[in-house]
Amino acid sequence: MFTFDNTTIIASVVLILVAVLTSLFNPFFRRVGIVAYGLPSSTNESDDTSTEEEPEEEGKETIAEPDDKAEEHPSLPPISIIFTPHDNAQELAKNLPLYLNQDYPTDFQVIVVAPQNDHETSDVLKRFASNTHLYTTFIPESSRYMSKKKLAITLGVKAAKYDWVLMADICCFPTGDNWLQAIARNCQEGKELVVGYTRYEDETPDYRRFERHYLARYFMREYQHNRAYACPFNALVFRKKTFLQAEGFRGNLKYIRGEYDFMVNKYAKADNLTFENSDEGTLIEEAPTDKVWLGGHLFYMENRQHLERTTRHRLLPYIDQTALHGNYVLQCAALAVSYLLGMWTITAAAGLALILSLILRLTIGKKALRRFDLDIPAWKIIPYELAIAWKHLGYKLKYHRADKYDFISHKL
Repeated sequence: MFTFDNTTIIASVVLILVAVLTSLFNPFFRRVGIVAYGLPSSTNESDDTSTEEEPEEEGKETIAEPDDKAEEHPSLPPISIIFTPHDNAQELAKNLPLYLNQDYPTDFQVIVVAPQNDHETSDVLKRFASNTHLYTTFIPESSRYMSKKKLAITLGVKAAKYDWVLMADICCFPTGDNWLQAIARNCQEGKELVVGYTRYEDETPDYRRFERHYLARYFMREYQHNRAYACPFNALVFRKKTFLQAEGFRGNLKYIRGEYDFMVNKYAKADNLTFENSDEGTLIEEAPTDKVWLGGHLFYMENRQHLERTTRHRLLPYIDQTALHGNYVLQCAALAVSYLLGMWTITAAAGLALILSLILRLTIGKKALRRFDLDIPAWKIIPYELAIAWKHLGYKLKYHRADKYDFISHKL
């Protein structure tokens, strides 16, 4: 029987209000723009549900319109690109030419630092030895007590001819010949770091593409507000002089992974970091294997314990997931209890609140994904959002069962 007493009306209104408000506790609702020098692209527009004519919401970032200076593409600095392949001869053979053949008006060099006894990599490098942009060097197999990846990067930095150094993963490939220009145009006076956006190739399973972008939005939001915490992407530009003066990776040399995270966490100060997420400035990462996917999560759980500002970074995702799950729990509980007690008004309100939650989250999520060219079916958004917290719990259990010596380069 439908009743409309004060208690019923208040309960119904609360259910609907909670449905609307919790839908806004959502990384897809928050604006992710570009705060780097360069021309805005279609991926840098507002991701909320407002139109261009509507006023900006308080606290949201405004995206600057392109100006004449940006359109002129001022002189680009010479730059050194570092790759540190390890058992990646196949990827090196496929992707190295894409970097060597970049359309770049200023000089650049590509430095490949490989293990000394990696004969397959050596054979690949010999095929490109005549390229004037390429410089190769090797790390000894006997190196101990530090991450070989970090050692390789350090050797690459020391070998770099130019002050601006870009480190990237050879398992990624640029979207076009202007990728280096798009990244380097952010190398401006007063800046020390440039982060380049990375996404998985389209053949990657939908959930993995979804999770990577969903979590990456928290990092991108922090870049916009000059609160950089870490770097979940695979392209990072920094100054050689700053790296050497601050002794590079000192303080985290023993941790096997996390080069990008430790670099940003250590060197990002105030507004010295810019972010490039235009189409032409994007790297495409090859689909990760199950081992790589799991290892990435476990190593991150280890590394974040040694990063500064971790608590602040984790607070917002925790709030979002609490709101997400709390809303659905409240609606399901209201539906079940009101149905059993015959309180049909509340049953109808709970059903309406549930439908409203689904519509809002699907609309907001699909619009945000589309702006970053992520073609993921809308019906998958809700289960994927819910799955993130539970999969995270599974990774956490595996991390606690793992041998902690597996995350460091030397065993005490």
